[in-house]
Amino acid sequence: MASHRILVDSGNYFSNNDNLGDRAIYQVIFQRLRYLWPDCQIHWITRNAALLKKDCPEVMALELTEERAPLSLISLDANSQNPETQASSDTARIVSALMDCDMVIATGGGYFSDDFSNQAEAILHTLEAGIQLGKPAIILSCGFEPLSVRSLSQKMVSVFPLLSLVVCRESQQSPMVARSYGVPEQRFIVAADEAIELAFDLRPSMLGESLGINVRQADYAGVDASTLLRLREGLGLAIARLGVPVTGVPISLSGPSDPDAIASLLQGIAGIQYVPSLVSTPQDVVREIGACRMVITGSYHAAVFALSQGVSVIALVASPHYRSKMRGLQAQFGAACRIVFLDREDTAAHLATAIQDVWGAAVSERPRLLEAARQQVSVGRAAYARLAELMERVPANQHDSATPQLTDISTQAPMNKDTAEVSFSLSPEEIEQFRTQGYVGPFTAFTPHEMEQFRKTVSERVLPTPTPYCPFGLRVRHLDSKAVYAMCSARAIVERMASLYGPDLVLWNSNLFNKPPARPEQQEEYPWHQDHYNWNMEPILNISAWLAITPATLENGCVEIIPGSHRQIIPPAVDTDPAKSLRFGGIASDPDYVDETSKLAMVLEPGQFFLFNERLLHHSNPNRTTEHRLGLAVRVTVPIAKVSEPFPCVMLRGEDRMGFNRYLQAPLDEPDSHWLDSLPPGQDYLFDRPIPGRGWHVREAQGQRHFAWTGLEPEAWIDFRPTAGGDHRLRLEVIHMLTMAAVSELLLMVNGQAIPLRHEQVGDTLVLEAHVPDAILRSRTDRVRVALLGSSLVRPCDLNPESTDKRSLGLGIHRIALVPIGTPKVAPEAPSATNPVPPPAAWYRRLLG
Repeated sequence: MASHRILVDSGNYFSNNDNLGDRAIYQVIFQRLRYLWPDCQIHWITRNAALLKKDCPEVMALELTEERAPLSLISLDANSQNPETQASSDTARIVSALMDCDMVIATGGGYFSDDFSNQAEAILHTLEAGIQLGKPAIILSCGFEPLSVRSLSQKMVSVFPLLSLVVCRESQQSPMVARSYGVPEQRFIVAADEAIELAFDLRPSMLGESLGINVRQADYAGVDASTLLRLREGLGLAIARLGVPVTGVPISLSGPSDPDAIASLLQGIAGIQYVPSLVSTPQDVVREIGACRMVITGSYHAAVFALSQGVSVIALVASPHYRSKMRGLQAQFGAACRIVFLDREDTAAHLATAIQDVWGAAVSERPRLLEAARQQVSVGRAAYARLAELMERVPANQHDSATPQLTDISTQAPMNKDTAEVSFSLSPEEIEQFRTQGYVGPFTAFTPHEMEQFRKTVSERVLPTPTPYCPFGLRVRHLDSKAVYAMCSARAIVERMASLYGPDLVLWNSNLFNKPPARPEQQEEYPWHQDHYNWNMEPILNISAWLAITPATLENGCVEIIPGSHRQIIPPAVDTDPAKSLRFGGIASDPDYVDETSKLAMVLEPGQFFLFNERLLHHSNPNRTTEHRLGLAVRVTVPIAKVSEPFPCVMLRGEDRMGFNRYLQAPLDEPDSHWLDSLPPGQDYLFDRPIPGRGWHVREAQGQRHFAWTGLEPEAWIDFRPTAGGDHRLRLEVIHMLTMAAVSELLLMVNGQAIPLRHEQVGDTLVLEAHVPDAILRSRTDRVRVALLGSSLVRPCDLNPESTDKRSLGLGIHRIALVPIGTPKVAPEAPSATNPVPPPAAWYRRLLG
């Protein structure tokens, strides 16, 4: 059997790309490909063959000597005599390699951005030509950023839906961007940067004592000479306090040069005799970083090399390009990757605090960092197994899709087929514990790998999409998400519930808990409470399963319970503090009746759950980590209970012989699969029909005008269909508000980019307007998302003690419209004579009591 031939395109950011981060990626790509296919031939497009072969001596380098022409404009017929389509020598060799190869691969990197659009477009031309020839085309471990360069955006729209596999190296931003360009879910995975494996393999046995320094002085980094001067002022005092050796750890050795920028930064700092590091290979700089206790860096791969060896990092950020990169690393490695923004007035103070905190915690953070790196190496290798599947399943010269993963989740049971014959009934002792203590568990329903699949689906396909069944996007997602229903209906959960409540079970509710990191103004602390306060059912009879999708720990605010507290009904508190949790929205228990001396923390691994009843006291503390804690509460009752909620139930097990409740069939897909098709035509929304978004309170009407309040969630947004092109004017008509701060503190985002607002009073309406450039509207090709956040939220009951309205409210909005620039302005809808709308001051009085 002939050996496989693989064509790799690394494009190169610069003509002489001596970047040690990229070179580390290339080494690991080569090793992993050779591990899959020991005899494979790897042809590699590069601008520096000698440098490439230093790291990967066995590759067959296709060195470029001229500017690359778009391959889509070149005839793929090597014998073409047409002078308009005849290929240059570079292009002819690429076309020949494309024809001979079995697979086309683009290397990982951060080049899918405005700053490196030429690089990205060149690689997309290679992938597109491979697709035209019927080859599987793959992008490995890339970061994807929102774009304003139209030519790159258009090329991504045409190529991305046809790719066989796209691997993102971080989960924060890239999945949303890649998906918005049409990458099918089954051909999309999140893994990790290949360079993590090289650094992890070279990790020292002990933490070092040096301070590593890197800085990237370049336009795309947002760092110039004045930035270095400000940074030097804040850095000098901090280094003097530490009193430790300082080591420069350059990544880019040419164009731009990290050694020059590091020398410029450290020049003149008292007590530092900086001697440039003599590094020439990725292994050299990895070992230099491994001898450090902490690294301060403006380079992404210096941070990667540090974190992967258990070395804590302070990441310096002064541009959107590096903000997305460093936030991705922070999500992967946690608090030991501290971000300091260089474009703020208080940067020096933040940097000094960060240095002190991160240096002090470096020893305790190292084991967690190494474990995170170990997991990411494993995930990265697993991603390459998909390449082997593609090579096996794709016939020669035919394009086919990758193997579905998340779309094949069972809706009836865990994905682990080995559980099919296992009994999940509770033992007599476990049943007695539930009766006397009000809870039982934890148990295991899914493996961590299965939960990671669910996490990606929930985070990327469910949470970003509204549900028609409830204005609050975290509730009853089992009604429109196949993945959420699969978790709710796991045999390991359902059969244990049946041991307690009998064979007929009704799934009447579910809640996703996506607890964010705590902020000073919003702690997201759930107070002690009993669930029965909040439910519309008669009689109140419920059993809940709390399932961990991500780890639930003491640090990120796992659920805490008081065993035995279900034996008494605790009086509800008069009020709860919305600053502690905007998401709680329930009724807390009177703290005078809560005895915390016997509380128990339910620490869970992904896939573990515990069962409890509707009267067990429970709460959760703020999330003190940098990552969201994601869990699912499954609410189940029996047919004798009549549920009086506006949404239907699902018959989970057995049958309903009572007929009190209405039912819906289990979903067969994810909500985003039909969301875009459901968007109303045009870009003018008057809140007179279901809201095409999330974060809004229930629609209301006053006279002939409909409106909805922001404030149900921290962010309220709606989606429009894409515009026809050109700059547009965004118009919001506000007819109710409680304080002017709701307007003055408002942050408007269009397709993820902040847009400045201006406002004017027109009659009884406050009109907010913004100019939205065409580039922002076209940065997403599938929709236009208008998001409102940052407004001060006020409860009417806090302004007037006589009010019983405890909703957190921001702005009452009647209309949101996008109109092309040049379209005549339309005056706000006037109230009718029979239905006059009171002025804002009168509204305050009416609302407040």
